[in-house]
Parts: sequence; C-alpha cells; structure tokens
Amino acid sequence: MVKFGQFNYLKIVRKTGRGTFLAGDSNSELFLPKGQTPEFCEAGDKIEVFVYRNSDNEAVATTKRPRAELGSIACLEVVSVNDVGAFLDWGLPKDLFAPFGQQAKKMEKGERHIVAVYEDNTGRIAASSKLNRFVKPESRNMKRGQVVEAIVGDKTDLGFKMIINSKFWGVLHKNDVLQVPNYGKKIKAYIKTVRTDGRLDISLTEIDIDGSGESLHSKVINLLKENNGFYEISDKSSPELIYNHFAVSKKVFKATLGNLYKKKIISFENNGTKLLKK
Repeated sequence: MVKFGQFNYLKIVRKTGRGTFLAGDSNSELFLPKGQTPEFCEAGDKIEVFVYRNSDNEAVATTKRPRAELGSIACLEVVSVNDVGAFLDWGLPKDLFAPFGQQAKKMEKGERHIVAVYEDNTGRIAASSKLNRFVKPESRNMKRGQVVEAIVGDKTDLGFKMIINSKFWGVLHKNDVLQVPNYGKKIKAYIKTVRTDGRLDISLTEIDIDGSGESLHSKVINLLKENNGFYEISDKSSPELIYNHFAVSKKVFKATLGNLYKKKIISFENNGTKLLKK
C-alpha cells in the first residue's frame, strides 16, 4: 500500500523519454519526472521515493527529500496566506497547507513556525502548530545521557522548550545555556534528567553517566563560572594539575578544551582559560 506523505519503495514499471512510471495501488501508476530516476535502474527494480499529491490532486513521486514528512515536526516558512489558511515551504512544488483551525497563532507570510505534519480526516497531508496534540509532556522510557534530536522551541522563564525526537517536550534550563539557540533549529542534545513525573531536562553537552553527575565539558565550564569566568589552567598545564582538578588525562582534557574552543565557548589567555559565553 502506498503511503502518502512518506517514503515508499516502489517498483519501476517502465521508463520513457518523459520519466519513469512506478507501480502504485490497484494497478495504478505514479509518475517520476525525468532526471529523478537513479542511474542504472531498470524496469522491475525498486527505488525509494516520497509520495504526495500535486496541485491537481494527482499522486506523484519524487526522489527529492522534503523538509518534513508525515509524523515529523519541523520549522517551516510561511510562503503565502489566503482565506482558509497558510501555506508552508516544505521543499516540494506543492506547499504544505496549515488550516486556520490548526494554527496556535495566526500565521503570516515570511514567518517561521514549528509544525507537526499530520493526515486529516479526508486523507490530506497538512500542518498544525497546535503542538500539544502531537507532543507528549513526558516520557519515562528515556535514559540519562541518551542522545536525542531536539528542536528548539519558545523561550520561557525556565529557559527553552525543546521537542525531543518529534515526540516529547523537554526543557533546556537557562543555567545550561551557553549560547542562545535559534528557534526551530534541529540540534543534537542529551537527556540530563528524567524527573519522577517523566518530564525531561535537556543538556547540549555530553552527560557523564558514570555517576559523577557531570560531563568533563560541564566540569570545565562550572569551574570557570565559579571563578568569574577565568581559571589558570589550560592545555599547557601539567598532567598532575589537570588530574588533580578533573581526574582525567591531559590528552582527554586537551580534546575537551579543543571542542569548547571550536564552539567559541572558551578562549586561552595568560596561561589560563577564559569563558566567553556566561
């Protein structure tokens, strides 16, 4: 069965000068434009394509990867608005429709909104910014230190709301924010805490799960914060000094400082390390 708004593996029926025809449901065929068929594919081969309906409501296929698909959450730009809703650019010729009734606040052209892609009761693929319908407030199955994909949501008094793996809400607390993340950006994150009620706290730095409670990244940053943003220790320091402070080898410490330096979180001066993002 062909799944709309998703990727499917479909069999090539025949190739023509205009493009390729793929096997659909009940002896139907889907058209794949010329130039999108992978090289060396022949009739009988299966290829991965995204299936959606075009402006004429015809089922069509593409090998292009849209910015979102059914069941996912993404931040998309509003490209037009009419009297029934807004249309979002999701990387396909036909824009993604967001009905007024599915807008948490009225969308305007040029704005970017985080939306969930869903199938309405008519079978149409659409977008909704009423995220609480799709994002659960808690997850008891997550583990401390688990790597997740996070989408940066609205700023709050606590910090930033985060959408975890397109399924769960989390919080990036302002004390853990070294650099203000961009709204709607997808980033790699880590589960910092799973609270007793299942709610999630998020970290942007790797979590040490050996029971110490902090990653080396966090230990370095906290040491700098506790000393007004500067401490006389660096990648030039002796192995003994480094081990006395962090209980790690100089090699591991240098790698951590290098990572923080590349992210422009720290700099080196006066035989020490300075925190740039307080």
